Amino acid sequence: MIGKQRRIARMIRQAVDSCPDGLCMATTNGRPILVNQSMNKICHRLTGHTIVNALTMWEELQHLASTDMVICDSIAREDHLLLPLPDGTVWQFRRQSRTLDETEVLQMEASDVTELYQYAKQLEENNRNVAELHRRQRELLQSIVQNNLKKELLQAKMQIHDDIGQMLLLTRNELAGEISEQQADALYRGWENVIFDMENAANSSHEKTTLPEEELVRVAGMVGCRVEFHGKQPNERKALMLLYAAIREALTNAVRHAAADVLTIELQELGDMYHAKISSNGNKTPVLPLREGVGLSSLRQRIECEGGTMEIRTDDGVVMVLSIPKE
Repeated sequence: MIGKQRRIARMIRQAVDSCPDGLCMATTNGRPILVNQSMNKICHRLTGHTIVNALTMWEELQHLASTDMVICDSIAREDHLLLPLPDGTVWQFRRQSRTLDETEVLQMEASDVTELYQYAKQLEENNRNVAELHRRQRELLQSIVQNNLKKELLQAKMQIHDDIGQMLLLTRNELAGEISEQQADALYRGWENVIFDMENAANSSHEKTTLPEEELVRVAGMVGCRVEFHGKQPNERKALMLLYAAIREALTNAVRHAAADVLTIELQELGDMYHAKISSNGNKTPVLPLREGVGLSSLRQRIECEGGTMEIRTDDGVVMVLSIPKE
């Protein structure tokens, strides 16, 4: 009977020693009860000796543990340690109390988490890359806004240049007595309009810090259209810039193709998304399915890249429906 018990105990010992993970059972004062070969080998490689006292070994491992190596939040707890070995592997040590036959014992485990740690490092690197990409996108978005403003100012100045040329020609005719009184009144109003446009262009070119809404309203005014908002606009700059990019595209199309002078934006905030409906008071005659040009295609790609959606409805004029994520 005793021989059988010894064989069973030897088989259990062999099974424990064959386990690739480290295992140590000790009394509450640190005296080892059971230590498998893996635990002794790992501890020897880290400290230069095997386990003599589990509490002392844990204190030594704490001094060796790397505080900047993190896999998950639990690793930062006092009963979890993360240690790299010279061969490049990373081991996680855990300590916990257990009760066996109404006796409290200390259990220490060591597990190879090299692959998990590498995944965590790769995820950390990917997160940094994504953050850098978002930063560059924000800078690009701001650059696009400024470039669009400069482009519109240039177009306005070119138009003013053409208007001045025409007004100079009419003025020369007026001085030569070749136009009627009615034409002279039109000439006077024309010069007033040219001067007004020149003042607006000058003011716009000197405004270096312009709020996005002010810029949008000014651009709309330049093309003879009023923008009306109903609902709360996004607080997040990226969502706001996406919305304004859509409004600018809708504004251009509404004025050019539907002769609109009022653009209406209905906004609603639901969960983590902003929903917008952009319509105009322009021509409501039935229109054929729209063929998206470069402007609309680029806008759709930009919105969908950020996780949003864009839909163009043509059942009652042209209506743009957007869903824009907050983040």
